[in-house]
Amino acid sequence: MHEKVQLERLLDGLLGHDWLRVMGISGITDTEAKRYEPKRDYFVREVRALVDKFKIWKEEEKRLKLEKESALLAKEEAEDAEEVEDEDDAASNGGPPSSEIDASAARQLLHEANLATSPSKGRHRLPEPIHYRPPTPEGPFTSFYSKPYLRAAAVGKHRHGRSTAAFGHPIPDLVEKEFALPRDYLTPDAIRTNARKRRRLKRESKE
Repeated sequence: MHEKVQLERLLDGLLGHDWLRVMGISGITDTEAKRYEPKRDYFVREVRALVDKFKIWKEEEKRLKLEKESALLAKEEAEDAEEVEDEDDAASNGGPPSSEIDASAARQLLHEANLATSPSKGRHRLPEPIHYRPPTPEGPFTSFYSKPYLRAAAVGKHRHGRSTAAFGHPIPDLVEKEFALPRDYLTPDAIRTNARKRRRLKRESKE
C-alpha cells in the first residue's frame, strides 16, 4: 500500500499547477511548457491506470477474504449439525453423547462431569469448628491470645509442637479433595463450543 500512496501523490502533483517541477523541468517559459503537456498527459494516464489497478486488487482481496470467511462459517455450521445428529442418535440408542470429530476432548470433559456429579468415595475429616471467645470488656487491647503463655509460645524463639494459629486461634486442618470443573463448564453446549473452538484453532494453525 506504500506504493499506492506514492502513486496517488505523483498523480496529484501532475494534475497540479506545479506539474513541471514534478516532471523535473524548470527554468522554461510558458510557451516552452506547452511542448511538455502531451508528455504530462501520458504520465497522467499511466499513473492513473496503476492507481486503478491497486483499487481493483484491493477489492478483489476483500472479496476473496469474505468468501473464505463464509466458507469457514458454513463448514462450522455443517460440523455442528453433524454433532447434533450424532448426539441425538447416541441418545436414542441409550449411549452417552460423544463427538466423533474431537472424541478425546469430549471424553475428557464427560469424565470430569461424572466426577463432579458423583459422590466422593473417600471420607474426609471435617474441619473443627472455630470457637470465638466473647468480646473482652472495655480496656486496652494487648494480644489476640487469651493466655499469656500461649502468646509467649507463639512469638518466642523456641516453639514447641506443630500447631498453627492466626489471631490467637488454631487454624483447622485443610481438607484435601480432587479438583473438578464447575458444572457450568460441563454442559453439552459447553462441550460442543469447546470442540468447535479446538477445530477452528487447528485449522488456523495449518494455514
